[in-house]
Amino acid sequence: MLPSRLRCWWFALLTIGSSKAIYSSAESHHDYVLSRGLLEKWRTKTKNGVTLFDRLPRNVERSYTPPQVIEHRGFPVEVHHVTTEDGYILELHRIPSRTPRKVVFLQHGVLQSSGTWLVNPSSRSLAFLLAELSYDVWLGNFRGNRYSRKHTTLTPDEAEFWKFSWDEIGNYDIPSMMNYILTETGQSKLSYIGHSLGCGVFFIAMLKHPELNARIEIMVALAPLSSFAYITTDFFRVWAPFTDRIEDALKLIGVHGWLDSEGFGNRFFELVCEQTYIQAQSCRNWFRSVVGPSENLDPAMIPLFNVNFLRGTSVSVIAQFAQNYNAGNVFQAYDFGRRGNLLRYGSVKPLEYDLAKITAPVYVFSGGSDHLVTPLVQLFFVFYRNI
Repeated sequence: MLPSRLRCWWFALLTIGSSKAIYSSAESHHDYVLSRGLLEKWRTKTKNGVTLFDRLPRNVERSYTPPQVIEHRGFPVEVHHVTTEDGYILELHRIPSRTPRKVVFLQHGVLQSSGTWLVNPSSRSLAFLLAELSYDVWLGNFRGNRYSRKHTTLTPDEAEFWKFSWDEIGNYDIPSMMNYILTETGQSKLSYIGHSLGCGVFFIAMLKHPELNARIEIMVALAPLSSFAYITTDFFRVWAPFTDRIEDALKLIGVHGWLDSEGFGNRFFELVCEQTYIQAQSCRNWFRSVVGPSENLDPAMIPLFNVNFLRGTSVSVIAQFAQNYNAGNVFQAYDFGRRGNLLRYGSVKPLEYDLAKITAPVYVFSGGSDHLVTPLVQLFFVFYRNI
């Protein structure tokens, strides 16, 4: 009741002020303008005050696995498992085509999972849009994330399980999943859509297994240079020079796999970001400050975003971003140090991947306001590949 009375009081005040302003001096008109400004500020403050106490709607999909989300959206779903040559058991999620159509393989980026492609509403989710067009959609999961954390002989409690980097993902995971999909569907080719590290490991796969280039219809690279670590954020620049020390310290205290929000992380995000709209807006604004402005992330989507953000990986995978950043304009394998490199590569420096040898058709896309991977950086990929 009080806000309504105040609004009427302001309206009366401004009506009187405006009538005087019409017939009085410029000074009175100035007072009228100030009054209107105060009214607008009051309206904004009142609106924010109401928003502060509005509860964020509970999204049931927050607790769902990717297959459950797919089923909840009204699509058919299948779960497949692939065992790599080095023993990792990977989980694939499929949205089968209702009618025979071409195969599309979507591969997530670092610290994510197949659920990344399902966060948006169905009308804006690439996986569901492709399924609506009757494509046979397959969603991959890297080793080490929450859905691919099994091995034929190792367990996640063993340090040996986490001894992998981009190189192993590219050399084993991508070829294994691709070959499985092609065999299962009986298709001769597939289209590959990768985001971030999902692009980098694809390039490694094409170089390690050149015969696979002929099995690619098209490859769509979404922000691929983030997987080369040409990243422009100040936070990354500050910590990148210390990556070797940080990695050694983590492994010394027994941390080999990390950045999975399951447990405490989920509860923390839920408490800090998901109680009210104002909390969701604050977390969204923080995310925008890191990756760049975007109007596509609605506050109501924050719970699904949070639960799909940190899905786990190895320390070495994260370290390889910093290693590539420190190395400059190269795309290189994991750096084991001088002695380790001599044993692994026969050189004191890590192996450099030659992108010019990739023959699969690649289309590169980037966001015009992306803070992590700018359009200018994307041009480097084009020139580097054609050197």
